[in-house]
Amino acid sequence: MSEGERAAPSGHRRLRLVVLGATLLLASILVAVALAEVLVRFAAPQQLIQSRPDLWQPADTLGWVVRPNVSTRINTGERTVSVFTDRDGFRVGRTGRRDAVLNVLLIGDSFMQALQVEHEESVASLLETDLSSQLGQPAAVRNAGVDGWGPNHYRLRTQQLLARDTFDLVVVCVFVGNDAVAERIDYIPARAPAERHLLRMPRALSWGEIVAAWFAPANDALEQRSHLFTLVKNEMSALRMKLGLTAEYFPYEYRREQLGSPRWAATAQVAAAQAGFAAERGVPTLFVLIPERFQVYKEAFDDYIKGFDIDPSAVDLEQPTRELLRAFQANRLDVIDALPAFRAAIPSSPPLFDSKLDTLPCKPKRPNVAVASAPKPQNAPLTDSAFMLPTKPPNEKLPKS
Repeated sequence: MSEGERAAPSGHRRLRLVVLGATLLLASILVAVALAEVLVRFAAPQQLIQSRPDLWQPADTLGWVVRPNVSTRINTGERTVSVFTDRDGFRVGRTGRRDAVLNVLLIGDSFMQALQVEHEESVASLLETDLSSQLGQPAAVRNAGVDGWGPNHYRLRTQQLLARDTFDLVVVCVFVGNDAVAERIDYIPARAPAERHLLRMPRALSWGEIVAAWFAPANDALEQRSHLFTLVKNEMSALRMKLGLTAEYFPYEYRREQLGSPRWAATAQVAAAQAGFAAERGVPTLFVLIPERFQVYKEAFDDYIKGFDIDPSAVDLEQPTRELLRAFQANRLDVIDALPAFRAAIPSSPPLFDSKLDTLPCKPKRPNVAVASAPKPQNAPLTDSAFMLPTKPPNEKLPKS
């Protein structure tokens, strides 16, 4: 037998041993992961995303709205809550829509829709209870908040509702973290509200494309099924920021270079058009500026600075609030800055924001519960009220399914 013939079986044996070793290693890893999953489920269960793509529907002029007459359960990553809507798609409690002589239209984005808490803990419900108590008569607050909306949505929806219904007051909650818009838009085409990441081959050899093609679909699947994945993901938030594996981002509105941006004035002009339409019908409008989480908590700001490697000197935490407040006042709008009340509430209240990351795609840290009393603006038609501010990047925002 030649040397080559004797070497061939030996080479095949080595290959078999390598394959066997790799198979055993892979099997061991899978078993370890499975055991770790079981352990986490029992010892430290996590909140799994519970998707409800049927909660929203495309809508001409507005892009998307909440479906009417919904009765379901949802978990956006913090807790499972019940969601009920009335015939207009407004979120209501389990007992349904409340009718009253005094009617308030409350409109905003995910802060107002508040899918992280039960309806009874939302701004709309608390405001409804507080107004009824202070005024000595039943008041109804219609919660028209929709996840992912911005000032142009607020204006268009207000016009639709005031054209057909009667309200005594409109309250508009503007999130300073990403509600600044570049221009007024009078028409938003209907579109599917839910962003779905489908597993596919990358279209280019770039890190961002690989993340979109492989990691994002894997994340969407695992965050609905794996407690271990959710735990590791939450514990590695800073590293994920550095690697670009997070939907978190630092809003450019806070960068000093945006001080002279035309977006502040454009946003105020959209708001002025909304208030003007309401005023023509004898309805006053109150705007409330809602702060970002890291404007309230220094440790949250430090996390962003570290995770995204941002120069702190290039950031002004007061900038979007200050510039929007100035622009709104220049347009003679009744406006409340809620930031001082949020900061003042830190020592004596529960956490004003939830600590979890990535509860929605492209969303900064979401609030959990915030109870704060804000100062009343001059000539404001609403008495001071406690706001429980439960649930947003760029102005192209979509709710997650």
